[in-house]
Amino acid sequence: MKNKFYPKTFERGYIGNLEVENRAIRMPMGTELGNPDGSPSWASLKAYAEAADGGTGIVFMDNAGVTQFHHVGLSLASDNYIGPMSVLAKTIKQHGAIPGLQIVHPGRDAAFVRGDDLISSSRIQWEPWYENGGAVPRELTIEEIHDFVGYFGDCALRAQTAGFEIVDVHAACGVLLSNFLSPRNNTRNDMYGGSLHNRARFLLEVIRDIKKKCPNLPLAIRLSGIDFEPGGITIEETCEVAKMCEAAGADAINITWGSHAEVINAAGLLSKHGANHVEAAKMIKDAVSIPTMLCGGIYSPEIGEKLLEDGVCDFIGIGKPALADPMWAKKAAEGRPEDIRPCIGCGVGCHDRGMLSGGVVQCAVNAALYKFDEPVYPQAEVPKKVIIIGAGPAGCEAAITAKKCGHDVTIYEKRKIGGVLKEATVSDSKEDLGRLITYYETQLKKEGIEVIYEEATADTVVAGGFDVAIVACGATVRNLNIDGQDDPSVVYAMDFLDNDCKSDADRVVVVGGGIVGAETALILAEERGKDVTITTRSPEFFVPGVMGIAYMVRLGMAGVTIKPSTQLVAVKDGKPMFAGPRGLETLDVDQTIISSGFVPTFNQFRAQIEEKCEDVRVIGIGDCKASRMVMDAVHEGYIAGCNL
Repeated sequence: MKNKFYPKTFERGYIGNLEVENRAIRMPMGTELGNPDGSPSWASLKAYAEAADGGTGIVFMDNAGVTQFHHVGLSLASDNYIGPMSVLAKTIKQHGAIPGLQIVHPGRDAAFVRGDDLISSSRIQWEPWYENGGAVPRELTIEEIHDFVGYFGDCALRAQTAGFEIVDVHAACGVLLSNFLSPRNNTRNDMYGGSLHNRARFLLEVIRDIKKKCPNLPLAIRLSGIDFEPGGITIEETCEVAKMCEAAGADAINITWGSHAEVINAAGLLSKHGANHVEAAKMIKDAVSIPTMLCGGIYSPEIGEKLLEDGVCDFIGIGKPALADPMWAKKAAEGRPEDIRPCIGCGVGCHDRGMLSGGVVQCAVNAALYKFDEPVYPQAEVPKKVIIIGAGPAGCEAAITAKKCGHDVTIYEKRKIGGVLKEATVSDSKEDLGRLITYYETQLKKEGIEVIYEEATADTVVAGGFDVAIVACGATVRNLNIDGQDDPSVVYAMDFLDNDCKSDADRVVVVGGGIVGAETALILAEERGKDVTITTRSPEFFVPGVMGIAYMVRLGMAGVTIKPSTQLVAVKDGKPMFAGPRGLETLDVDQTIISSGFVPTFNQFRAQIEEKCEDVRVIGIGDCKASRMVMDAVHEGYIAGCNL
């Protein structure tokens, strides 16, 4: 039956001898739900069942190690794992999807996932990791390479025995097989180094060994189209490797981008809305006759449908979007794209507080991800009358959650739905964050939640007879109170962003090295062509995690001058004066934009409410308690809504 909403996405496809119900694939992305020994846990079974319910034709989840080592995924390093892993495969199949498994050794990237088996093609580590204490990998001997060829083949056979119907060999993103493909990481002078033919030898031997042991098992090979490491893997070489893989017996090429070291391109951080590197993906598609899978930036069904229509790939892959909404494909098939909770591409839950933290993989916008201890929306025994003060991400999430749990909910918002997300989405690279505002607007309407567009006070709470007041009104901008800040050349960043970043200045200094300051500086430099300097009082730039790395790289690419340990002390005759490592310094700029942080408002608001009415329970969430990330706002909103 032809799907009337996304006909190409939900068209039947084939990989080798495997018939796939549709062209959407849940791509491998770890959960960290497994047991310490690499066996699946009860939570793994729940997560795999949920993923299969999500509507994709094939479900890949965690990858499985071909040898036994400490690592965040699962293991198929010995026959002892066949039984437990067969339960996973059976679970996926019982819930309507094809069970797939990615097999891997992390190689150099064992340093990235806190592994204990640090091996590679050569004794080369990614320099920033090395400078931060990362160990240098051990170079494999030829004899060990031969052993690993067998390990991959044996692992694939175990996967097939366990009931997985397709295997994906991970040879991308900085793992062992990609270490050999990369001319940057592979400096060997033997049969496994030097020419592309030699660097691909290990991977091709793995493919042949798997096909020898599992001749009827569909086999996909995951390759980084470009790894973006200096002197690393190029699209031209990947096209040639893809041809070699097809000749060796591979049934599909699974295309991704970047490496775990070059996380900006691997995760699509600060990228414009849309699929990543489409032209390069088409080059790989045109180089082979076997199907290609593509992931990266496919955040909406419309993007995926167009890729298939344009012949860029044969299958579309969703990884992070499936964390944001495990029902992504199901909702698309039903013609409900507006109900898909959108991935905002931040990397906070999945990377910073997930894989890199050693904890369970999370999602900034999906607080209920992998919550299996109780219903996602536990029903209230006694429904409450609830006022939500503020319709930013925290307030919206709290309102929707509380309503779904059975409470009577009203929102008061003095501006617009989304709160400071309005200012956060001015940049061209933040369209995906803007989609979260649209999602909340839609869901509030569908849930029938009344939004009153006026400022709420303590009197509003008392007069409304509310049982609970959830304060989500955000924070106020910190005023520096410096001499000269009333000069026409001085503006606070939030006002500047609220005014669509209009500026006649050619040279601008942004004061403050947090996210707001970084975003303002990038807009001015990249999108407005200004000469920009950004200062911070701290010894170093302080945007946390992978997003901080992304900002630093982008600021450097945009030519922004960064001045750490530099504090604004005054503005005189329109020129800002700073105290820095070299004493007082006046910058010859045309405009000063102050991003000085925020002051929490919750304690004051709570005191005002409690002074007028002791019977109202007051809960604070989001920036009104402390200025943090979207993830903190959404998760606190969800928790508040569930626990009234």
